Amino acid sequence: MKRLLSLVVLGALCAGAAGCDLSPTAATVNGVTISQSQLQDQLSLVSGSPVAQCALSIEESQSGATLPAVQGSGDDTVTTQFAAFELNSMVAQSLEEGAVADHHSEVTAADVAAARQDYESQLEASSTQVTSPCNLTGTALVDRLPKAFVDSQARSLAAQEKLEEIVGHVDVSTAAVRAYYNSHLTDVTQLCLNLIIATDQASAQTIHDRIAAGASFATAAQGSGVNANSPAGGAGPCVYPSDIVAQLGQSAATVVEGLANGALAPPQAISVSDQTTGTTSTIWIVIGVRAHNLVPFAQTESGLRQEILATGASTFTAALGHVVRSSRVELDPRYGTWNSTHGVTAPTPPAPAFVLNPTANQSSSASILGSGAPPAG
Repeated sequence: MKRLLSLVVLGALCAGAAGCDLSPTAATVNGVTISQSQLQDQLSLVSGSPVAQCALSIEESQSGATLPAVQGSGDDTVTTQFAAFELNSMVAQSLEEGAVADHHSEVTAADVAAARQDYESQLEASSTQVTSPCNLTGTALVDRLPKAFVDSQARSLAAQEKLEEIVGHVDVSTAAVRAYYNSHLTDVTQLCLNLIIATDQASAQTIHDRIAAGASFATAAQGSGVNANSPAGGAGPCVYPSDIVAQLGQSAATVVEGLANGALAPPQAISVSDQTTGTTSTIWIVIGVRAHNLVPFAQTESGLRQEILATGASTFTAALGHVVRSSRVELDPRYGTWNSTHGVTAPTPPAPAFVLNPTANQSSSASILGSGAPPAG
């Protein structure tokens, strides 16, 4: 889901004396303050919601990382590693927001609304692609997230997408995305497939010939020579052309994409890899197209917006790298240290000989932070 940076809230910045957050500073980013109360609010929000933790875990897993342990060793505490993780994300968002401002732009309410749609769509998809630690996936997961958590994710993603839009010189307004949709109708038209996996090439030809002679896929799927992994009744899924290429290969995809509704392709040889052994084998499939379904714009808008943003990915990466390297970030040392390569690094716990209860320290996932810092254990 995330392309480069974690997506969490920075919180409202104090613009003047009235209404300012007067709590101590957790970090400053190019002179902009992230207060300890802002960080504490975010830590409390996530630590108090197992579903929010589940969402963050899925996001990290999708990007090849692991979410740090959240709960500390004491009651109502978090680990220093998780506090550093959240603060790092807040610093990242502040850097992005500052970069947007440097380009004489701002994140609008419309940007946040679009980013909220993107966040929910991405989480729904990624939750089905990796193991969900809370056994919730898709809309069942998104619908149970705290509103404040989704709001914070949307604001953070909006800053990232706005910077991507600016430095990548792309337009992701609704009008621009709709124009992109209209010019890529083939790509957003799903092919609903009929599909039978045969036990061998000869069986595939026999099954094909039966269907060509008038038998239905459902009838042919009940006959001999059918692999048990075939979809029930020979009714395959409705998929995008890109999915057909990814799963069947370009050669078979070219044949299938050229079929009219109700048409049947010659038996296709497909190379598949065993994920356990890594060995490659060939299977034979009989495939036809039931229907072509143009997916409505509302269902594709978020994905198309990501496609457009991705066209400027390399420019965005370079620009963000420059922002990070040229920025000044200072942390309260109780929260760790920061550098442009690794971001925020959690503080190192003291050696057991220098703490009051060495046994407790050894069993804890992290040290206890001092007064004025968010409770960590």
